[in-house]
Parts: sequence; structure tokens; C-alpha cells
Amino acid sequence: MLKSLGLTFFKFFIAIAILGANLNCSDKGSPLEEDTTAAEEMETPEEEVDTPEDPIVPEDDTTPEETSGTAKIPADLMANCAQWKITYPDGAEDKTLCDEDNNEYFYVNDDKNGIVFKAPIRSTNNTTTNSTYIRSELRERTEDGTADIYWTTTGTHVVYVKQAFTHLPINKSHVVGTQIHGDKEAGIDDAMVLRLEGSHLFLSFNGGVLRSDLTIKTDYTLGTSHEVIFEVKDGKHYCYYSEDGDLKANYENGTATQYLVLDESNAVLMDLDYDQSYFKIGNYTQSNSEKEGSDTDDPLNYGEVVVYDFFAKHL
Repeated sequence: MLKSLGLTFFKFFIAIAILGANLNCSDKGSPLEEDTTAAEEMETPEEEVDTPEDPIVPEDDTTPEETSGTAKIPADLMANCAQWKITYPDGAEDKTLCDEDNNEYFYVNDDKNGIVFKAPIRSTNNTTTNSTYIRSELRERTEDGTADIYWTTTGTHVVYVKQAFTHLPINKSHVVGTQIHGDKEAGIDDAMVLRLEGSHLFLSFNGGVLRSDLTIKTDYTLGTSHEVIFEVKDGKHYCYYSEDGDLKANYENGTATQYLVLDESNAVLMDLDYDQSYFKIGNYTQSNSEKEGSDTDDPLNYGEVVVYDFFAKHL
């Protein structure tokens, strides 16, 4: 009987041990179940993140500095074609610009909004009296075009030009744009001119005879459109310069003082009385076949200025 009772207790303890082991395994989970859970966690897709769309860049509607035009001949771009005559690099002069067709020295640009003044350096060039350099340049006349004009510095005299220097000679890369021409016999020739030498843009006063040069900028880039006004009031010489395209409108509204070229703090650049004066516009190339040597007659050797707008008036 004792043996039977002991066997019973033995079976009871074995059953308890097996039950505890099963419970322990159930709490921990089987290795297979753990692997399956991990796999399910890895296969769960990450939460989607909204990616912003590429920003919409508005189309560039900036107005070009020089918009295209409709001109066919140079006179289409001249407020008063009778008020000017031209001298060409071969020395020829033309006083009938209202009917002048395009030619190699004086023509409408591809955009039909500017007049090209071109002066090639050639062995066949000719010059005007008292000059050794060549030009494709306008010379002021009376408003009706019946005679060359000569004025004194008494009163108010204004020339406005919107232009761009676009090409320089190969060796002596100097070009003059706008000019006030004075009495040569009195030693006042190129009284005040806008001159480009390389990238140095400056005002010259008869080559330093009347006063020292005055720099406008030392880093001019060919093709840069700019506006310039020369103003003479009872002998006092002023210059306005701008590259923002607003000079003409501001000058006409009496609000252009911010564009004055200053000599230190002085807006009066020269105070000088003289007569036999007139304005010149276009391209006075400061070179010739002697200066250019073996590069003379090279098709790429020329001075060039494009003029988009201009006027002269006397008050």
C-alpha cells in the first residue's frame, strides 16, 4: 500500500512539473513565434511622408533693357533727321539723312531699335580737316537743316544720348561717343567728351588741356546701354550718367540730380565761356591705319557705337 501511495505522489509531482514547464513556454513564446513577429514588424510599411512638390518658378517677364523696334532706316530713329549731318570713315559727308538708306557705316541694328555707327580701320580711310582719326559721327545743324549751327555757352544747351559702345579697335582701343565741340582756334576743341579706353569710361576736356579727366567707371563692359546728358548753363558744364534707363524721364521731370557726375562734391565740372560750339553724336574712333599697323584692313578691326535715342535742344 505504501508503495502504491508513493507511486501516486510521484506521478502527481511529475504532472505538476510538466504543467509548470508548459506555462513557462507559453509566456515566453516559441522561437518560431518570435521570428514571425519580427518579420511582420519588418514588413510593415513605413508611414508615408508628404514630399513637397517642386516650387513653381514664375516665368521671367522682365522687360529687356532694349526692346525690339520697327525702324527700317536710321531716320526712323531720329527725332529730327534734318538737324544732323554725318561724316563717314572715308571722309564723305551727307547732309540729307532723312532719306539716307542703310550703309556699312550707318545702319539700323538687327533689333531695329538702334542706329549703328561703325568705323572700320582701313588703308583707304580718310579724315576730316584737323583730325588724323576716323569717324562715323553726326554733327549738329540748325533745326531746319539749312546750315551748320554754332552756339555760345550763354544760355542753356542740352544733348541727351542713349547708347552703347559695342566694339573697339584692336591696338588703340579708344572711342569717343558724345561730344561738345568748341572753338578750335581759341584752343577749345573737344570741350567735353565721353571717351572709352579699354574698360575705362571717362570725361575728357580737350585731352586734359581744359581740366583733368574725370572717371565715370573703370569696368565698363562693351554693349552696356547707358544714358548721358551734357548740359551747359551760362558756361557751367554738367554731366548726367545712368545705366538704369530712367535718366531721360527724370531729367524731363526735374528729378535727375542723383545722376549727376560729381567732381568730389562739385556738380559743376567746368566753368568756361566760349563760342563756335556744337554737339556731336555717334562714333569718333581714336585710331587709324598708322596706329593699327598690320591689323589695318582686318574685318574685325573697327570702332562701333549703337545709339538708341538722342536729342539736342537750346533754351
